[in-house]
Amino acid sequence: MVGRGRVGGALVATLTDAVAVQGRGFAGIPELRAHDTVLLCVPDAALADVASVLSDSPAVVLHCAGAVPVAALGSGSKGVFYPMVSFRHDVSWRDVPVFAEAHDAQTRAAIGDLVRDLGTPEPKWTDSATRASYHLGAVFANNFSNHLVALLQAYCRHAGLDSAAYSAMLTQTVEAAQRGEARSLQTGPAARGDQPTLERHLSMLPEELREIYRALSASIQRTTL
Repeated sequence: MVGRGRVGGALVATLTDAVAVQGRGFAGIPELRAHDTVLLCVPDAALADVASVLSDSPAVVLHCAGAVPVAALGSGSKGVFYPMVSFRHDVSWRDVPVFAEAHDAQTRAAIGDLVRDLGTPEPKWTDSATRASYHLGAVFANNFSNHLVALLQAYCRHAGLDSAAYSAMLTQTVEAAQRGEARSLQTGPAARGDQPTLERHLSMLPEELREIYRALSASIQRTTL
């Protein structure tokens, strides 16, 4: 396991026989054999350089990035093992979708071993472009949704409100949206074209939140009105 950040740390915590290697200043791993598997858990921008050190290795070399093409690893027994999950907390591997690519049968077998050892569902075998599209979707599902909650908390601090009052609403909204067509469930002043309320809300917000409120309201109106 090359890289000791969140991804590498989570994998090592479960794969107890794995050997963790520092990613920064990586200079290779001596005496790798064909039945060894190396997972590159380094930042996306460093993948090609780290992989180049292993270009002549007989081992299977995988990266774990969502948006980086498998071609960044070069030729040989190379592939991708992308677990689509946020590594900010303990990982329940049985619930993690995995997107995989493999240059050859040796790589495919190594990914199959990882799936069994981690206990993830069977991987979805995709090409690099499809995997990148799933990764972009994860930005909406995880990063943007988390940021909206962070903005809600910022607004509550600004207005002196208890953000816990919104906990049930947040949970119910996400659960309902997943069960049906989220667009058809949209409510609120933007969805009903209530311009006076939108203007009143803007006057109540701190300046740093107004642009986001306008953009989101405009997006809702474009898709619901």
